[in-house]
Amino acid sequence: MISRRHSVFFKLHFFFFLAVIVLLLLFISALSEQEQQRFHLLAHRSMELSRIIDETRDRTCMEQSEELQEAGFKIIDALTPNCEAIPLPPPMRAKLRSRNVSVTIYKDNKGLIYALSREHCTMYYRDTAEGATYYFVWFLFFALMGGLVSMYLVLWKNLKPLKHLYEQIQRYGEGEEILNTPNTGKDEIALISNALHSALEKQNKFKKSRELFLRNIMHELKTPIMKGKLIVELEEPSPNRNLLGKLFTRLEHLIRQMAYIEKMHAFSLTKSPHRLDTMIHKAIENLIIDNHSVRMSGCEQTITVDESLFTSALQNLIDNAVRHASSLPIEITCNGEKICIRNSGEPLKRPVEEALQAFVTERGEGGLGLGLYIAQSVCELHNFTLSYRYEEGIHTFCIIF
Repeated sequence: MISRRHSVFFKLHFFFFLAVIVLLLLFISALSEQEQQRFHLLAHRSMELSRIIDETRDRTCMEQSEELQEAGFKIIDALTPNCEAIPLPPPMRAKLRSRNVSVTIYKDNKGLIYALSREHCTMYYRDTAEGATYYFVWFLFFALMGGLVSMYLVLWKNLKPLKHLYEQIQRYGEGEEILNTPNTGKDEIALISNALHSALEKQNKFKKSRELFLRNIMHELKTPIMKGKLIVELEEPSPNRNLLGKLFTRLEHLIRQMAYIEKMHAFSLTKSPHRLDTMIHKAIENLIIDNHSVRMSGCEQTITVDESLFTSALQNLIDNAVRHASSLPIEITCNGEKICIRNSGEPLKRPVEEALQAFVTERGEGGLGLGLYIAQSVCELHNFTLSYRYEEGIHTFCIIF
């Protein structure tokens, strides 16, 4: 399972939120800068109004009005009812005082109004040439935010098939059939998805061909083995009769092992709760060994496994312990977290990692050497751990749940 911080979706979400935070900080900074520019403009217009009034003081009212009109100012009689005074920053008030002008700036629905107080008289002027409101910052913010959100949604939509593809691969790994649903996209993910489904389709054809081949072989082998066992039973008791009986029993056991290996390779697990002691007794019965050869304790618990495969694993571990034990009985103990199979004997002649491989036998007795390999593979399919240790002449194989 991919950890959250390594997920490409987590990285996409993190990048998006980081970009949003950076964009908000830039927007706030731009608004602050815009507000400073706005106050500078108000100061400039206030000083321009004061300059025009000073320069046109000796002119007629008509000439003064024309001069103000050209500069974008219109004399009004009084303030409008819904106007509000704009608080000016100290630097701007100091700048206006330097021209001996008392200016108060108001804002209403129509724009800005300048109130000039001179010689116990207050005149009101509306700025008809007020600069365009600074909507550019807002427009740029919403344009960038819209582009960022659109890019995020497009990337998320393009990456979303990865989750579906991951789920399909998991299901295929567990042995389920997956439908081949071609991806109609044109990006790399669509190409990967289509290529994977094409490869899986070919793999399924190979697997079905192999299964058919092996099943036919096992079916053809079972018939002569059954006939051979029947003929042996009809023969008079003799050493050769007993030897042939063991041979046919061994061949039948090898065919069952091949069937188990095929089932493992097909990943076709059918898990359900089963009592551990019941599966152990079944494994002992399949091995046709004396119950006095095995001593069991604490194995009354129930575990969720594929019964036939897990019984096969137990059977192979018990068979390995009995065949290589220097003295009987062998011990099988359970404690709720694991089951351990112990037998006395000489140390292994090779590393345990090598003994767990297929077609490796300890004594060269003519078997396929699949017992420990099957046990190891069954544990891996169930996400169990098969451990081994050798201490004081005791071999211990444990299946840790």
